[in-house]
Parts: sequence; structure tokens; C-alpha cells
Amino acid sequence: MKKVLKGLFYLAVMAGIAAGARYGYRVAEKKAKPPVAEKGQKAVPVRTAEVQAGGITNAIKLTGALEATRTVDVMPKIAGRLETLSLEDGTPVLEGLAVTNRQVLAVIDHRDIQAQLAQAKAAVETARTAIDTAKVVLKDRDRERKRMEKLFAEGSTTEQQRDLARTAYEQSVTGLAQTEAQLVQAQAAVEVIGVNLTEAFIHAPMDGVVSAKYVDPGAMVNATTRIVQIIPMGELKFLIAIPGPYLHLLTTGKTAVSVYSDAVPGRTFMGLIARIYPAVDPVTRTATVEVRLKNERNAAGEWLLRPGLYAEGRIILEAKTGVVTLPADVALRRGPRFLAFVVKNGKAETRELKVGVRDKNTLEIVEGLRVGEQVVIMGQHRLTDGFPVQLADAEGKRGE
Repeated sequence: MKKVLKGLFYLAVMAGIAAGARYGYRVAEKKAKPPVAEKGQKAVPVRTAEVQAGGITNAIKLTGALEATRTVDVMPKIAGRLETLSLEDGTPVLEGLAVTNRQVLAVIDHRDIQAQLAQAKAAVETARTAIDTAKVVLKDRDRERKRMEKLFAEGSTTEQQRDLARTAYEQSVTGLAQTEAQLVQAQAAVEVIGVNLTEAFIHAPMDGVVSAKYVDPGAMVNATTRIVQIIPMGELKFLIAIPGPYLHLLTTGKTAVSVYSDAVPGRTFMGLIARIYPAVDPVTRTATVEVRLKNERNAAGEWLLRPGLYAEGRIILEAKTGVVTLPADVALRRGPRFLAFVVKNGKAETRELKVGVRDKNTLEIVEGLRVGEQVVIMGQHRLTDGFPVQLADAEGKRGE
């Protein structure tokens, strides 16, 4: 008996679900179809406007991050103790300090390098003196060689003495060449040590702002030690991820992007797409797009935009002109469909709309309306197809 009651209960539940589904389907179907006016209904006052052609932009909004176009960590080329970390006028190098290209930022203790340079310069002078001496010896032995050759030709000396004079002369030539090479070597050492001395003075690699300071004066540094970080602030890049289907609408150097950040309320910064990265992320199916933005300063001289900020970008994919447009709040939604009413012979006529681009509160009407028709812009929510209407303060031309 219990099994029978349980089975009847399940049947009743299933029957209720089926009835509810049929009712919901009928309600949805009724809402999807525009209602038809009944006979004897009174005219509804409406306001109309003439359908016009205008311009509309196809745009998307995406969020992204602001980044510096370049980030340079300044590191020394030589090892030593950081003597100073300040500009030549004594201004301490701290975060936020504006610097110019080739400006001295820090100095490494270079007393030992100066001593090496003095020693190398002394070696140059020694080599020059040796060259002068070698030239004197060479001149003397050349004169002796010639004298012996003359005596040998006259038969007044032996061949051995002549050969000894020649050998001494050749040795003097070799000696002079060696001292000249030593001079070149000493001069090269001076140049190398001079370069090391200039590397003790650390310069800014570009115009920019110090964004980070890593060490203090007195610290030991080497070629792997970061001293400061410098970034340019006059121009920033805005990185956004663009869905793949929109990529064919973008053109490097032409597609405009307006950027807004909560950090600068009320301001919009315009830029152009500078680069479209070649690879698409296999997970998100988006490609990174880089927009270049000119930064500006406020009244206090501070930069308005800063690297690391989030911002919203509005990308104008395409601009259309001469298309039929309609305010979005005029169109009626019926599920996935858009409807509107036009006035014909004093009655409302339903039009199903095919919508193209939507830009804020404006729709592009691809099909359903023609330029010059009178579309109902107020009172349309109370209309049905064929309903008599009464125009009240119509905008544009009145319907017939």
C-alpha cells in the first residue's frame, strides 16, 4: 500500500512540473509576440521623433595597467666603496628626484685609481726617455756600421769586425722598436685606467625620475649592485588585453584609445595603439596591446599619471557615418529581440529591429526603421500593434 501511495505522489509531482512548464512557455511566447490592439480601444497619447541618420562609433571598454616605457637599474662597472650618492650640487638622490641624461648621481671612492693613473703616466714618460736613448744608440751604431763597411771595402779591417758592427746596429733597431712598443703599452694602460676613473662617476642613463634607491653612501658596491632605478615619466604605456575577434579592427599608429583613471578624476588622456603583441594567450584568447600616452603635470609640478595605476581604456574600433540611429531607451526588449513603434495613419505599427553597433545610449539600426519615419519615443510601453495613437508635442514631423 505504501509503494502505491508513493508512486501516486511522484506522478502528481511530475504532472505539476509539466503543467508549470507549459504555463511558463505560454507566458514567454505571449511576451515575445507583440500584442495586437482590440477594437474600441481609446487612442493613447504619444510623442514621436523623426528617424534620422547620424554617426556612431563602435567602441569597447577594457581595464589595464599603466607602465613605464623603460625601466633602468643603474649599476656601477667597477667595485669599491660608494663615496657619495648626490648630484654635483649636493642634492641627495632620493625617490622622486628628476634627473637628466649624463648627470652625475653617485661617486665611488677612486683614490687608488688615481694613484694607478699617476703610475701609468710615469711609465709613459719612462718609455719616452728610453726611446730617446735608444735613438741615440741607434744613431751611433749606424755610424759605426757605415764606418766599418767603408774600412772593409778599403781592406783596412776584417770581415768579422764589419759583421760585429752590423749586428750591433740591428740590435739597436730592435731595441728601439721594443721601447716604442713599451710606450704604446704604457699609453694604453693610461687610457684603461682613465676609463676606470671615469666609471667611478655614475651618470644617469636618460632623462627621468628616480623611482627607487637601493643603497646608501658608504656601502661596498660592485658590478651586480643596483644603486638606483630610473624611469621616464613624460610618456607611459597602457597595456590592455584585447579579445581575439577585435584584433582585425585595430591598426597600429591609427586606432585611438581614450584612457581614464580614478587617480585623475575628470580627466581623459588620448593615445594611439603603438604595438600589438604577436602572441595570443592560449587561456584567455586575448592579445596584449600597448598604447602610448603623453603624461602631464599638475599645478604643483607633479606627474598626473604614474606607473602601476589601473585605468580604463575606451578603444574606438570603427566610426560609422550616415547610419540610422535610435536612442537605446526608445527600443523595447522582448527577450533577445528589439522592437519599436512607428506611427502610420494614426495607428502604432510594430517594427522588429536588427541592431548593429551600440555606443553608450545610442543604437545603430541595421533593419527595421527608415530615415524620415516617425518613431514613438514616449508612451511606447502602453502600445500594441495597430493601437490608435494621439500625437502630443511630437518632435520633428507629425505622423499621418
